[in-house]
Amino acid sequence: MAVKRWSAILIGAIVLGGCALADAAPTVIAPTIVPHPTATTRPADTGWQTIAPGVEYRELSIKQGDRSERLRIARVDPAQVKFRVLYNPDRPQRVSEWLSESKALLAVNGNYFDPQNHALSLVIQDGRVSGAPYEGFGGMFAVSGNEVRVRWNVKEPYAGEPLTYALQNFPMLVLPGGAPNMQIDDNGRVAPRTAVAQDRSGRIVFVVSPTSAFTLTEFGQWLAASDLDLDAALNLDGGTSSGLVLRSGDRTLGTDSWVGVPNVIVVEGR
Repeated sequence: MAVKRWSAILIGAIVLGGCALADAAPTVIAPTIVPHPTATTRPADTGWQTIAPGVEYRELSIKQGDRSERLRIARVDPAQVKFRVLYNPDRPQRVSEWLSESKALLAVNGNYFDPQNHALSLVIQDGRVSGAPYEGFGGMFAVSGNEVRVRWNVKEPYAGEPLTYALQNFPMLVLPGGAPNMQIDDNGRVAPRTAVAQDRSGRIVFVVSPTSAFTLTEFGQWLAASDLDLDAALNLDGGTSSGLVLRSGDRTLGTDSWVGVPNVIVVEGR
């Protein structure tokens, strides 16, 4: 009987004191759910963005067969900037390092080189000639004063004329007039690619495919069929050398080379 009486008293105390007990109980706070930041979707085509007077930049996502790629493209007006070719086989650097050291607006990798970092073809820097010119094949990026051109060696070979800056490479990807070069000695291998081109308005266009998306023939076909309105395009060194980096305020745009390269084309403001 005593046990029942004390049980009844305890139950009554709990019922009557329910509010007080509840007030004394620890407060349970529901966890705050912080939503994850929404990933910013990159547009498939950024369109042309002005980086500096005469310098525009664009990123473009494409499909090449079953391969996906995001191209880095720069378009430069020779009337508003200066072009230079920088060459130092004793001190190869990544493209971003060439850009930083030169204080340029843009830097892109140059031509083929051997294991000792010597260019395999003609390079002209500040009027000084290095290497032997190609004859009967390939092409040339050439600067003579304020004139800047992408030339085809078959139709316009280098004849020793005075040039301020130049470099040669092969093959031509787009022949003068805008047709793709269908005579490329292509082994069918896909790799990162770099091209220097000239559009029908005279602007210089740099295109880098940073992953293994194109064979050389496919790259030329894509360039000729693109909306870049190209008149001619020359292949530059590819693979781990491919890089195009631009300065935009306190940040850089583009894609860097994986390795140091002995020469680059740079663009500077006037």
